[in-house]
Amino acid sequence: MAEKILIVDDDVETLRLVGLMLERQGYQISAADNGDRAIKKAQNELPNLILLDVMMPDMSGYEVARQLRTSNRTANIPIIMFTAKSQVDDKVEGLEAGADAYLTKPTQPRELLAQVKTLLARTRVAKVIKPEAAPTMIPTRGRTIGILSAKGGLGVSSLATNLAIMIRQLTRESVIVADFKPGSGDIGLSLGFNNPNGVSKLLTKDAATITAGDIQREVLPHQSGIHVLVSPQRPKDAIYNTRIAQFKSIAKLLPNLARFVILDLGSSLPQLTQAIIKDIDEFLVVVEPTPLGAQQTKALIDDMISLGVNKARIRAALVNRQRTSLQLNWNDVQEAIKHPLATIITPAPDLAYKALEVNTPMVLQQPNSLTAEQYTKLASTIIQR
Repeated sequence: MAEKILIVDDDVETLRLVGLMLERQGYQISAADNGDRAIKKAQNELPNLILLDVMMPDMSGYEVARQLRTSNRTANIPIIMFTAKSQVDDKVEGLEAGADAYLTKPTQPRELLAQVKTLLARTRVAKVIKPEAAPTMIPTRGRTIGILSAKGGLGVSSLATNLAIMIRQLTRESVIVADFKPGSGDIGLSLGFNNPNGVSKLLTKDAATITAGDIQREVLPHQSGIHVLVSPQRPKDAIYNTRIAQFKSIAKLLPNLARFVILDLGSSLPQLTQAIIKDIDEFLVVVEPTPLGAQQTKALIDDMISLGVNKARIRAALVNRQRTSLQLNWNDVQEAIKHPLATIITPAPDLAYKALEVNTPMVLQQPNSLTAEQYTKLASTIIQR
């Protein structure tokens, strides 16, 4: 059955031309010429996507989007705002109102079609890849991948989450991403889990009594198909960093529950990370493309090797979070850290901002983007190892 797109615009010519273009691509079209009709049609027809004008006489597209997002029935329908309002403030207001994408008129038909296909594909992925209610025991031990950086603020948590989702998509195997940063972890919040108990119940138990079943009960399913073990998130919860024996038990047991376990280890090498370092199969070190960042990363890798980590078990990922020419290139970073780079993640600040705002990781927010392609390649190299 063809996917339905609701086009909302008070301009009849726009409704006709855009509707005809999308019909030729095989989509079923519904139309509304004002905000009130749009909301009623969305509620009754539940379209797969809404193409929404901003400037309408009775109700602005911003208000339409807000009302759709507050209704459980329409809250998850993708919305593309398609408007002549092109200022940055207009775009920000549209995204804050609940739009998934914002296009300005006039635009090329192929750009509009690309956005439509991207959002519909993301929605299909979310529907198709569903996690089990709880991870089950697996017959052979899974692989543990620890992700860390020399200092904070380099995107370790984002990399861990997006990588986990891509591994899940490519393999359909069980994947758990676990936050090992009590007091500063943000994986739970970024995925929309509000104040979960997560690992805190486990950290109050005697380490020797923790079982895989105990962990299984605390792991949360996410719509992407992965499972998540969340650390306590309030700053005062950093006290849990002293529960090293408990974290060590958890790290040893997690591979009994998933084929791939992704550990968000945060920055540097605190006592907690050093205690579990030999229980981790391989590492992904995030490096910032600056002279100081490269210098700090080389020191981190050297210290990991001194703690008994085989150099072959370490990969380096260059994560470039800002668009600027005042940074080292690929070859300069490799030379500075004396270690090959497994991948480069190029800057996508708008996508990253939107992903956090709507609690949808970047690879799901725009599954056909360059960012998603880069995570796909990284996941492929890890799977093949």
